[in-house]
Amino acid sequence: MKKQGFTLIELIVAFGLFAIVISIAAGGFVQIIRSYRVAAALMSANDSMALTIEQMAREMRTGYNFCEIADSTEPKIQFVNANNEVVRYKLNSSDRAIERAVSDISAPIGFNSCSNADDQWFNYQKITAANVAVTKLNIVACGNNIDPGIFLNPCGSLTTWPRITLAFSITSAEPEVERLGISIDAQTTISARNIAELPAPAPAP
Repeated sequence: MKKQGFTLIELIVAFGLFAIVISIAAGGFVQIIRSYRVAAALMSANDSMALTIEQMAREMRTGYNFCEIADSTEPKIQFVNANNEVVRYKLNSSDRAIERAVSDISAPIGFNSCSNADDQWFNYQKITAANVAVTKLNIVACGNNIDPGIFLNPCGSLTTWPRITLAFSITSAEPEVERLGISIDAQTTISARNIAELPAPAPAP
């Protein structure tokens, strides 16, 4: 009785097709895993940045005498917090991080002093997490300060408490995410109300 079987050529073709199918499947699986890691890294960075934004907003909400410090690469905002400390937040463009500083108590700095030259009296510390890279920060402040010598643009036609808008572009510090160039935009607006000092807004006409 003659036995049926596969020829050597048939086996080679079969194994070749099997290898191609496995390679395609493995490539798709690797891509899925990579996409998941990128998404997880971005979500983690977004969560970490949300905590930083909340820290900034909490302090600014009870602050007063806000001023923007013009800087094309490292924008800053200065104000006096509820503990009467002169505080600055800025973007450190080289470290891609948000930093906070309180003025040196021995420094001759007043509420009207708001310039880059005064940075010598501030010791900045990073407040963003290690998994976050902040690539852009825009600061817009408007309204009335307690000290009229610290001028802000009006928020429309009404007299208002200071209103600060912070807009960030962030990404994950993971090399794979940076290689893909993916970023997330985040924005918050804080209405600062030092009610004990600032008059109520004027009524609408």
